[in-house]
Amino acid sequence: MKNLLLILALAASLIGCATPPPAPPQHTTLFRPGEYGSKYYRIPALVTTTQGTLLAVADRRIESQGDLPNAIDLVLRRSTDNGASWSEPITIARHTEETGYGDAAVVVDRTTDEVVCIFASGCGLWASTAEQPLDIEVARSSDDGLTWSAPTRITPQIYGPECPAPAVDSLSGLFAASGRALQLADGGLLFVVAAHRTGDKWPPLRNYVCRSDDGGHTWHLLPAEASHCGDESKIIELADGSWLMSIRNPDMGYRRYTLSHDKGASWSEVGEWRDLPDPACNGDLLRYSLRSEGARRDRLLHSIPADTAERRNVSVALSYDEGKTWPVRKTVWDCPSGYSSLTRLADGSIGLLTEVGDWDTGFEIRFTRLTMEWLTDGADDGR
Repeated sequence: MKNLLLILALAASLIGCATPPPAPPQHTTLFRPGEYGSKYYRIPALVTTTQGTLLAVADRRIESQGDLPNAIDLVLRRSTDNGASWSEPITIARHTEETGYGDAAVVVDRTTDEVVCIFASGCGLWASTAEQPLDIEVARSSDDGLTWSAPTRITPQIYGPECPAPAVDSLSGLFAASGRALQLADGGLLFVVAAHRTGDKWPPLRNYVCRSDDGGHTWHLLPAEASHCGDESKIIELADGSWLMSIRNPDMGYRRYTLSHDKGASWSEVGEWRDLPDPACNGDLLRYSLRSEGARRDRLLHSIPADTAERRNVSVALSYDEGKTWPVRKTVWDCPSGYSSLTRLADGSIGLLTEVGDWDTGFEIRFTRLTMEWLTDGADDGR
């Protein structure tokens, strides 16, 4: 009897010392169809400012779910407590009778603390021509996303009839891939464009990179074509200084990628990640940690629907080898879901902003806070 009591006491002690399971993801719906004066919402973009504030940006598509040309406003909600609570919507750019504004790519300039938002306006990609092109605009915030400058048209810096020295001839339409833009270690800002050329049968689209070296005030298109068969794409700087581009696969199946080892002057042959399914959907690519900055491991994150044909099962994948392989992946939304955007929160957790729904029901824009521990089933604490 005494031995039995000892065994029971030991078992109780072991149970009491067991490590609790990682906390499950926490979800908050930020935009629903019919709310805030709009029938529809699409196109998430998510960043963390230098003050630790979360900015969740979306297209407010007033009457129709369609892309430009359409009555679209760019709006955001702010969180100063890692996503526990959110502000009322703030308008970045409000549509006019002449044009709407959509497909935001957002980046924080950590040298100035400004937030830079790049987006499209005007005729829409498929109506764009070399003579009357789709416009690219920039708005800026110097107060942590509370207020925004009026949109500044940067199209003449990049392409079109007003561009004095286009880096690439015969481009007839392009737009910035929505979600995240990138700041390099040297302070430069990058965003990827999807473009078609005069005479092209499109889609698919060609990918190029735009760069700014003055905090996003002026931009230039790098002439090297990263991909001739892509779509919305994301770019990240690797630990060795090279650039990795993740490319939406217009043929569906698996995500594509390419590398530049010379700051965009040339690109490798396009490859395919067989461990990242892609149903021809926009996703996101995020630097989570660097050993050179004190972390135990280099880590990249990628969000994408985990399906080769349908936009559903948006998941987050983790790479420990600078994007060569993606051995860890977990589904966040086990349902119809599409575009997504990632950020690292001030407390080290991971923020995900996702379109949840489909074209029949309309899309809700939902924020998710998850942890590295949950993503790895407790195997990695993110340090």
